Amino acid sequence: MRMLGYNLTDRQKELLRLMVERVKSRAVTEPFLRIGARDGYSLHPQSGEAFDIGTWGLGDLDALVDADLLSARTNTQGTSQLYSIKQAGYDAVDSDFSAPDVSFLAHLTPLADVSNLDQEIKSRCLPILGAGSADPKLWDSAVRTAGVILEDRLRQVGGIRDAGRVGRDLVNDVFGQSGTLTSKFPSDSERLGYRDLFAGVVGALRNPYAHRLVDPSPEDGGAFMMFMNLLLKLLEDLR
Repeated sequence: MRMLGYNLTDRQKELLRLMVERVKSRAVTEPFLRIGARDGYSLHPQSGEAFDIGTWGLGDLDALVDADLLSARTNTQGTSQLYSIKQAGYDAVDSDFSAPDVSFLAHLTPLADVSNLDQEIKSRCLPILGAGSADPKLWDSAVRTAGVILEDRLRQVGGIRDAGRVGRDLVNDVFGQSGTLTSKFPSDSERLGYRDLFAGVVGALRNPYAHRLVDPSPEDGGAFMMFMNLLLKLLEDLR
């Protein structure tokens, strides 16, 4: 797995190393109490010798908290901060501040980047979600619209002029043995695969939203939307 460095300065890494090394050597125990003084700040562990952090400053502690390597909370008197090292902080020091490359997450959450979505989905579905992306009722409307877009695209790409052709009948008109796109496929098995795929989507996914209120979770609605987007791309490749 490719590794990526943390977005920390060498000084901030040095501070965390010092805290981790002192805890691991059992010279101190957590949490660390930050105490301000006229000439700077010091960290006082629950047990063990305190050490001055004036060399680093509060910004360095804040950076480690922002990087999710330290946790910070206010002490019971409400006068200062208590810092504890998170497991991620120990892991960061152990790995010399290398972190796993999680860039693949962007491909598992494609709705975070809508630039490659089908234009009809962008223009007709996303504005619905703009009114409240956590509302299942809005996802219901957006998903229903995506299903209509899919059937409309089947008619467009398949050259079906009858606007009343819907569902499995429409799929068979396009991908059946004598369907309008039969010549697009190098083999009959591939054509049948497309027919079964689109017929299954119409029956299992499109129809429930067409005939009743489903109100999916945002996660299910997002997955549906991306699946519709993939099917639209497959159709465009056959155009």
